[in-house]
Amino acid sequence: MKKFPLCAAAGGVCALAMLTLLFARPFACIEGIRAGLASCAEQVIPALFPFFVVSSIIAASPLTKVLGAAVWPYTRFGLGIRDSRAATALLLAWLGGFAVAARVIGQIYAGGALTRRQTQLLLVCGVGSGPAFVVNTVGCLLLGSPRLGWCIFAALLLANLAAGLLARAALASEPETLAKSASCPEDAAQGISLVSAVQGAVQSMLAVCGFVTFFSFLSHALGSFLPASGPVRAALAALLEVTGGCIQASHLEGAAAVYGCCAALSIQSLSVFLQVRALLDRDISLLPLAAARPVHLVLSLGALRLLLGLVPGAAAAAAAGERLIVQSRTAPDAALVLFALCCAALYGLGFTSGGQKSIMNENHKRRRRRVS
Repeated sequence: MKKFPLCAAAGGVCALAMLTLLFARPFACIEGIRAGLASCAEQVIPALFPFFVVSSIIAASPLTKVLGAAVWPYTRFGLGIRDSRAATALLLAWLGGFAVAARVIGQIYAGGALTRRQTQLLLVCGVGSGPAFVVNTVGCLLLGSPRLGWCIFAALLLANLAAGLLARAALASEPETLAKSASCPEDAAQGISLVSAVQGAVQSMLAVCGFVTFFSFLSHALGSFLPASGPVRAALAALLEVTGGCIQASHLEGAAAVYGCCAALSIQSLSVFLQVRALLDRDISLLPLAAARPVHLVLSLGALRLLLGLVPGAAAAAAAGERLIVQSRTAPDAALVLFALCCAALYGLGFTSGGQKSIMNENHKRRRRRVS
């Protein structure tokens, strides 16, 4: 007698439930999809796409051995990872956020420089939101105070460091076998061309935007059954999508808004976990990352409480009952200029394939013949 496929059945039940939502709350579903697409066009793509391209090239270049010098003592002695490229991957993860963390750490693992256990350790202390989102969006726009943004980011970073150390003690040791034959790791991580970096960034952006749009639809549809604001609505939004969770948490009163935003950023939501899953190799388990989030939540809230008492003016801003919430978006022309500058800088450094150079040289010769 064949076993009943419980996982497949559960997936089918969830799909039927979402289909029911489409008919029960059509306007909320449409609004959620529109909000997700707008978020991708105005915030996600301008912020992440240039970073995806640049970080991919850095991760495959010899610079990856020296750029993370400031982080190397933590990865070497705290996490027990000898390869200096792990420090650069962690630094890029802290600067770029969870999507960049998954892409860069996965790229270095695929190049044969990390074991599965080391990759899981880097994910535990590397997956999170970058300072641009935490300080600018959450701190300045949602909470009305850059001090609060920096306090939240510092609390999250301290929780990352502590969670990484705890994960090293909890994860079972494994033989030092790498993802691929790493007898010559430099050959496996030779420079990547701009063409392949852009192609990889496009594929990653499609996955990220797909999950952002889907969970925006789901959050709006389920949220239509709840009050427009409140702790329950904020908790639901934080579990589904981190940006929506921060927005809903910022509507809470007093210091609850600050701690609610910190909690949403610490949990990182189901959408973030699935995005990380889509950007990583299938043989990397996310169970250590999921198990570390409750510990990370407790550590980050405790660190935030301590920092609010140490930073002048932060406690008063957190206790404020009312705050100005500014609606803002990234200007498309500014994003295009930033992307053009990144491409020009990479081209000037020589990150183009040989085929591209030969075509451009041939076109230049043809133009000279026409002029003559």
